Amino acid sequence: MSEIIHENCYAPDVEHGSPISEPAPTPHIDRTTKVGCVIHEVPHRLRKVKEIAYEPNVISIGPYHYGKKHLKAMEVIKRSCFNQILEVIKLESSEFIKAMKDSEEEVRKCYKGPIDHCEKFVEMMVYDGCFIVQLIRNIYPEDLCNLGRHSRKDMWYDLLLLENQLPFFVLFKLDCMIMRKGEGDFDEFARAAISPFQSELLGSLTWSGKKTYTSPAEDIKHLLDLVHNCCRPSTQGIFQHQKFKPETTHISYRSWNFIRSATELEDAGIHFLGKKVVQNLDQEEEIESLFDITFTKEHGACLKIPTLCIDDNTERIFRNFMAYEQFTQIGDPTFVSDYVLFMDNLINTGKDVQLLCTSGIIDNWLGDDEIVAQMINKLRDWISFTEDFYYAETFVRVNKHCKRKWNKYMAILKKDYFNSPWSLCSFVAAVVLLLLTMLQTIYTVLSYHHQ
Repeated sequence: MSEIIHENCYAPDVEHGSPISEPAPTPHIDRTTKVGCVIHEVPHRLRKVKEIAYEPNVISIGPYHYGKKHLKAMEVIKRSCFNQILEVIKLESSEFIKAMKDSEEEVRKCYKGPIDHCEKFVEMMVYDGCFIVQLIRNIYPEDLCNLGRHSRKDMWYDLLLLENQLPFFVLFKLDCMIMRKGEGDFDEFARAAISPFQSELLGSLTWSGKKTYTSPAEDIKHLLDLVHNCCRPSTQGIFQHQKFKPETTHISYRSWNFIRSATELEDAGIHFLGKKVVQNLDQEEEIESLFDITFTKEHGACLKIPTLCIDDNTERIFRNFMAYEQFTQIGDPTFVSDYVLFMDNLINTGKDVQLLCTSGIIDNWLGDDEIVAQMINKLRDWISFTEDFYYAETFVRVNKHCKRKWNKYMAILKKDYFNSPWSLCSFVAAVVLLLLTMLQTIYTVLSYHHQ
């Protein structure tokens, strides 16, 4: 094959080198009516906050980032991988070109235009799509195996960038050709596609033990959409949220949209408990999601929050999921954005991060608590939040607890007098001494009256 797409194959945006477009709502799309844009550009208001979070480090997928100098090395590897596929399955490159040509019109509608009507666009679909299928099916050619460990990990993160996507139906179509499956099984391919993300990105993506998705397989838009769907809160958590949602119309906005920081909540008698996200895929009842946060008062007020591992890639993942949620339809869940809002309320300073680390809620791989606090606080900048806030009930219950002064007084008492065994012993000794003094006084008074 010839070179895929030269730099001028589509009209570039002067600002950041991608097709000119305006953000628009995402229409419903399925496998039979694949119309309308589903692979958006990052809105300018988000890109200006941290542009590097949306830029691929190793590999470009699709037209938005094609041709960038630092990504050209992977184009050679893509072509080499494709040639190895042809040798194994004994198909001609023209057969892949024809298959993608038949879907070209549908694929173009999935991107924000204009994308130039050049033949190279179809070849890009073939190279990029076949390469991703090889990754999903764990078919690693020698060229890919020679990549450094760091570059391979960066490549998997690049596949979760909003602007670095191919339509999922394209991947499925190419998978059927490569695996010789005829019509293929869409659900089976979706399950296969989610698996490597959980194994390759175990640190930052330990957000869910689930290996399944809740939406129909035919509705999957792209890999980012698939992983986003699999990271949803538990069914029980979603049910509880839907049950409480009507209550938000009868209470003040601030009561369900704001809570105090972690250190302030601790002063109000609320303690924190981290929970590990279970990776046991065989026992579904044990599976939890990062977004399953609960507030209980069984043995004292306690916020139970699954452990979040924060490393060098956490911010990129959050920002791209949140950018994706900016284009969801009204009523669709925005649980990643809601989670970030929750954590932004809890964290104001490094002391809040330190408390959450001690409680097992944050696993800080960055080292500096202040850096983590600043990162969390900036994540919500220029994000549009909906009024369907997933943690509204939790916020309401926490705020009710904090309004009771008795809870604060008891927290102060525990902190000042019961924070160690020696403090407890001293307090008990003082109480015993006071009681003995009172008894002595009463005995003396009674003896005087008796005389």
